[in-house]
Amino acid sequence: MPSVAALPTRSARPTIWAMGISRVARAFADLTPAYASQADFRIVDEGFEQAARSINEAAKRGRVDAVVAGGSNGAYLRQHVDVPVILIKVTGFDVMHALTTAKQLSNRIALVTHASTFPETEAFKQAFGLDFPSHSYVTVEDAAAQVKALKRAGMEVIVGPGLVSDLAEQQGLAGVFLYSTNSIRVALEDAIEAARLARIEQRRREYLNTVLSHLNEGVVAVDAEGRVQSLNPPMERLLGVRQDQIIGRRLEEEVPAISLDGPLRHGQKELETIQKVNDKVLILNRIPIQSGGELLGAIVTAQDAKAIQRVDRNLRTGATVRPAGTRYELNDLLGSSPAIQRVRELARLYADVSSTVLIEGESGTGKEVLAQGMHRASPRRDFPFVAINCAAFPEPLLESELFGYEEGAFSGARKGGKTGLFEAAHNGTIFLDEIGDMPLALQVRLLRVLQEKQVLPIGALEPVSVNVRVIAATHRDLHAMVRNGEFRRDLFYRLNILRIAMPPLREREGDIEELAEVLYQRAQRRLGIARPVRLPAFVKALCMKYDWPGNLREMENVLERVAVSHAGRKVSRKELELELEITVPELYDARNREAGPAQEATFAPLEEVARASEAAHIRRVLQACNGDRAAACRILGISPATLWRKLKGGDEAERASRS
Repeated sequence: MPSVAALPTRSARPTIWAMGISRVARAFADLTPAYASQADFRIVDEGFEQAARSINEAAKRGRVDAVVAGGSNGAYLRQHVDVPVILIKVTGFDVMHALTTAKQLSNRIALVTHASTFPETEAFKQAFGLDFPSHSYVTVEDAAAQVKALKRAGMEVIVGPGLVSDLAEQQGLAGVFLYSTNSIRVALEDAIEAARLARIEQRRREYLNTVLSHLNEGVVAVDAEGRVQSLNPPMERLLGVRQDQIIGRRLEEEVPAISLDGPLRHGQKELETIQKVNDKVLILNRIPIQSGGELLGAIVTAQDAKAIQRVDRNLRTGATVRPAGTRYELNDLLGSSPAIQRVRELARLYADVSSTVLIEGESGTGKEVLAQGMHRASPRRDFPFVAINCAAFPEPLLESELFGYEEGAFSGARKGGKTGLFEAAHNGTIFLDEIGDMPLALQVRLLRVLQEKQVLPIGALEPVSVNVRVIAATHRDLHAMVRNGEFRRDLFYRLNILRIAMPPLREREGDIEELAEVLYQRAQRRLGIARPVRLPAFVKALCMKYDWPGNLREMENVLERVAVSHAGRKVSRKELELELEITVPELYDARNREAGPAQEATFAPLEEVARASEAAHIRRVLQACNGDRAAACRILGISPATLWRKLKGGDEAERASRS
């Protein structure tokens, strides 16, 4: 039999020690070869204290996974070793088989078993008409005394475990081995399964410990009594303790500053509490561990408050670009004219693919609304939508915004570098507005990104792969720019895969009336007007006669000016018209152009219109001040004399305009 010191290190199969003396050892030797493919067996002929020392030493080095033993030796080892111990279990069949064998040798037989007797013994006595003593023992000394006493009583055959059988033969008696081959085989199979489960549990424990050791956050686990079961290196550093000194000890005794009353006494979570431990300020989380309503222990996590402050500073000064979200859908492209309906149809068709889209159209026609709507309708809707106006940045800044840069790439570069917008839009959409204003040098870099699907940040050596859908927009004639050498031909062809032309308002017959009403309502909501009103019919008529060179953006601004003058006020049409001629002259210029020179005599001079409008404003302020002229003068910043003069001049101007 190999000695304990010569045992090899842990193999891929579990290692099981079969602890046996004489007959038990021989039984193990006969049966273990059949299980050689499932486990490595080591038969060790030691018992009790010596066996326990050998097993514990081997367990520390990972050289034993489970132990098989019988009788008092097995019972002792269960109390003194740190690995699973599987006992050879004696069945009623084993007892009757051994007694039958003993009866063939002599009628003067006795049964000696470990710890307890068996009820099957009485059935056997009655079946065979025998009367023999049965005893139990606990220690080796007890077993030896039992055997000697039975010899003195005239017994000739003693049935029992290996220890008892050997003691009987030492006294000159016949010893019958109690364990059957099947019982030992079952014990070996149970040991293999126990070792397998122990290895699985060990791997889980090692995996968990590895994960915990790599966390920056400190973690300690305690049992229901507050005794430390495990802690990771960061927690050792934060608490100023060593793992081998604190394992098994009560955490509150070793680190009094950390109270476990909440999780262990009351089953309550205590999250993000600030606690000073030694000379450190820690952010602690204390969480109870429960299963089936039973409190099993608690987890305590800790972070250094200074580290959190450093992270916060880094987030504020060096955070990566956070892309803006989308506000618009394709249904926000209002209107029912054939031109805008065609735009919506193309947008829905193009949204399903990832090809580059070029949107052309005058300023203010809603190109970004269209781009956002296409993104929202696309499979990329759950990823970023990033927009940048290429005309709003000088060339060096635009390059760093689009492609990012590495730390130290140039003088003044942000510590830690900066993520470019192409990287920020990964898996989503990037909207390059006013692409026609992009410098030629950057057009070359953009072309490479579109072709290679890679971005090279300024100062970097390795490109970064990106998956981005590009939507570009311009109000300029890119065809003409290509002919004049102002825009790269190859980039134009790369951008002009799918094209949408946004129609100007003057070409959207029938949409202006609908859009004017909708934008007027929106303007009132922005101004916080409690009771929005409809756009006056005469203003709507003016809108329909105007060409809107600034398109929707101009219409939105004009109608907001109208809302300031009209919404929420009780004014006559005449007074409103006088004000609007001053605040939105473009609408009236359009009317004058249509009316021609013959209509000019119907309008008052500009000076009279200004005086009337000024007087109307003063009267509104007076009304708000309940007629208190002093209060009105303070608000208007004029003297009482000036107030009287302007009111009088306004009245005269209004009378002149009526005549």
